[in-house]
Order: sequence, then C-alpha cells, then structure tokens
Amino acid sequence: MEPIQVSTLNSTENKRRYWELDFLRGLCVLLMVFDHCIYTSGILMPNIGEGLGVDMWSGLADWTRDVYWFGSLRVTVRIMTLFCFFLLCGISCTLSRSNFKRGALCFLLGCALTFFTVLAQNIFGIEVAIYFGVLHMLGIAILLYGCFDALGSLISKIGKTAKEKAITKAIGEYLAPTIGLIMFIVYFACFFDKFQGDNLIFVTNVYIEDKSMSALASLFLNVRLNENAARPIEWTIGGADYWPLLPWAMVVLMGGFIGRGIYHTKAANYLSRLDGKWNKPICFVGRHALIIYVLHQVVVFGLFYLITLIAA
Repeated sequence: MEPIQVSTLNSTENKRRYWELDFLRGLCVLLMVFDHCIYTSGILMPNIGEGLGVDMWSGLADWTRDVYWFGSLRVTVRIMTLFCFFLLCGISCTLSRSNFKRGALCFLLGCALTFFTVLAQNIFGIEVAIYFGVLHMLGIAILLYGCFDALGSLISKIGKTAKEKAITKAIGEYLAPTIGLIMFIVYFACFFDKFQGDNLIFVTNVYIEDKSMSALASLFLNVRLNENAARPIEWTIGGADYWPLLPWAMVVLMGGFIGRGIYHTKAANYLSRLDGKWNKPICFVGRHALIIYVLHQVVVFGLFYLITLIAA
C-alpha cells in the first residue's frame, strides 16, 4: 500500500489519511483551545476589564488561579497532550514529502504570531508577546527532521552487499528519531535540574548572565539568571509561550520511531476498520489544526474583548 502523506499540523494534498492521527491531533487542538479560553477569560480579561471599569471576570479569575491553572489535573493532562501532539508531528514528518516547505511555513506563521502578539501587548498593556513559541519550535523541528532525513537518504545508499544495504537503509530511515532520542537523554542527563509542574517548565542548571549569550542559548534550552531563578531571565527570548528546542523538538524527532515502525508497515492499516462517521467532527479539527491553532487565539481574545466592551 502506498504510504499516506500526512502533514504535521494539517494538509490538503493527501489522497488518503490515517483517521486516528487526525483524531488524536484534533483532540489535542481542542484541549489547547479550551486551555486558551480559560487563560484569556480568567487571566487576561480581568486586567483588561479593570481598565475598562468592568468587574465581570473577577470571579472566574479567582477560580482560574486557585483551582484550574495550577491544579494537578491540568498539569497532567497538558503534558500528556503536548507529548502526544509533538509525537504526532514527528509521525507526520515520516509521511510527508515536503518537510522543508512545511517547516518553513510553520516558522513563518510563528513569526507572524510574534508580530501580532507584540502589537497586542503594546496596545493593551498585557504580557502576551510570543518570541519563540510552539510554532517557532515546531517549524525548526520539522526543518531539522528534513535535514536529518536527507542525510539518512544518503546513508541508506551506502553499501555493496545486500546485508550492508539493509543495515544502512535502517540507519538512514531511523537517523532523525535516533538523534532526537540521544539528545533527549543528553538533555536530562546533563542539563535538567527539576520540573516546575505549575508552568510546565523543565528547569535547567544552565546559568548565563551575559545578555546576548543567554538570548542565543535560550533558543535551545531554558536559561536561568542565577541558581535561584526558576524561569528564563527577563531578557531572553522566552515570552508568553516559550518552547525551547530542548527537550521539545527532540520529542518531535522521536515521533519518527512510531512513523517508521508502524506507518511504513502493514500495521498502519490496523485501525482502519474503526473509521466511521463518529469521528468526523474531531478529525475535521485535526485536518485543519494549523489554521485553527493560529486563528482561534485571535478569535477567542476578540470575542471576550467584545463581550467586555458591551458590558462596559
């Protein structure tokens, strides 16, 4: 059976799709949208409402901060959702013929989101600026997968005998996820200090006080100002939605193990018998995940802001 091409966040070029990938991706996106709705209504809007003389969000703000935002349920569900979503991105990288194109598109959309969030921060005075968010990270991760996969294709052509060709082919196909796994292990063995569950931050033991060096280093991992600082220092590229390449991009690369090990074998068709109308709404979200992810943040904020203006 011809491999089905599935893009990382969404695709319109596929002849067929694996419904379970769309379904899981759709669930992840819906959970993200819900989380952003709570963040907007319970954290952003109380401050904006106060400036407009509206107190309608104060009750929700108390519940958000005291119950939901730092609750163990949210922390657990969020980290499971993110790992699932990033692994799905890696699976999709093994099924796409355009990782460089999609990676560049994803990164450029992240840059556009940076522009609009910085603009919103300056206009409304709220800390929502995104300098290196999930779209930036995913874009670079996809580009890295494309580079490693291209190198793997060259490696797979090495070898003269059938045995040598089989070995180099396996090395080439699993080069990207193997690099991801090695770097994931190195990160936690050498740089990881503790996990700050309430903000989903993998705190490192890296301390860099030089401004320019810390900004560059924070592309790759969470940099701390000093031994007591638990978050990236103020003048790094962190921002409201900060996703360094380590460890998150490595999770994307490791998704290649599942993509190569399952979706390039006969096992890929195992769940096809469960496909049906029951999953279509969520699969629709999964097929258009990139568009929904980018637009929903503008729509959600605009809707809550409009409600606040009406109530003012």
